[in-house]
Amino acid sequence: MHQLQIKSTLRRILVGSSLSLALMTTANAQTSATCLFDTINASTNIEQYFDNGDGTILDVLTGLTWSTCLYGQTFNTDTQGCDGAPTPVANFSAAISAQESLNDSAYAGKQDWRLPNMKELATLIEYACIEPAMRNDVFASAPSAPIWSNTPNSQGVGPTEARVIHFADGTELVDDLATTSIYVRVVRTETNE
Repeated sequence: MHQLQIKSTLRRILVGSSLSLALMTTANAQTSATCLFDTINASTNIEQYFDNGDGTILDVLTGLTWSTCLYGQTFNTDTQGCDGAPTPVANFSAAISAQESLNDSAYAGKQDWRLPNMKELATLIEYACIEPAMRNDVFASAPSAPIWSNTPNSQGVGPTEARVIHFADGTELVDDLATTSIYVRVVRTETNE
């Protein structure tokens, strides 16, 4: 419990400092996070991620393999980056459809992609960074926006009622997000094949 209070306090300090830091940077908030690694210890370690070079990134600590790109983008093997703009999905049903379409197209040669649960999605939060609160040196196309989970809110899953994490600052949201653009990043559990 004490560690959660410290992270929450650090997050408030970081978000409060973001206005002055934003004035000092000319980077695009969609593609370049503001990170304070010199004053805040990283909550994720660059060495825990392995880029498979095929549009996937393996987190060796969790055993989870993440899509490098968001739904709507395509992985470019020549540039090793994501082409195009991510496509926001309007509701939870559309998020499931996006996941299914990635499986139908065998994204990175696999058909067992799924939406992450909240605990899995939270492993991507970098508490020393904001806008987005994710390592841009690993996930270069990470938006400063919410990403869908497959975890229902306390009322159950409805068309717009699954939980999300807003990667502007790593906030978990459980309310109705009908008017917000929410993105899809899929995950799979790495297995020995």
